[in-house]
Amino acid sequence: MEKTPHQLAEERLTISNEFARLGQRKVELKAIFADYYNENRKEHKSDASIERAFDMTKDGLELMVIREKMKAKLMRMSALKTFIDVANMEARNQY
Repeated sequence: MEKTPHQLAEERLTISNEFARLGQRKVELKAIFADYYNENRKEHKSDASIERAFDMTKDGLELMVIREKMKAKLMRMSALKTFIDVANMEARNQY
């Protein structure tokens, strides 16, 4: 990677802002799931059955996508932190 620690930190900040935005939407979808749960509980035998049924809705699919995107962003932020740490140590000739 040919980026400076400052550029890596800026990228990490951008990703963390995206992560926060996804988190806000995830909270909204969890509220929608709670309403879905209350409305449909009697039609299903178990909580897992309700969750599977919700996963097939548009909101449920969006929630699954958000979960996966958040995982990917966490991994990316972790990798960037490692790159920043390595670049800082190399700049100090201490590795």
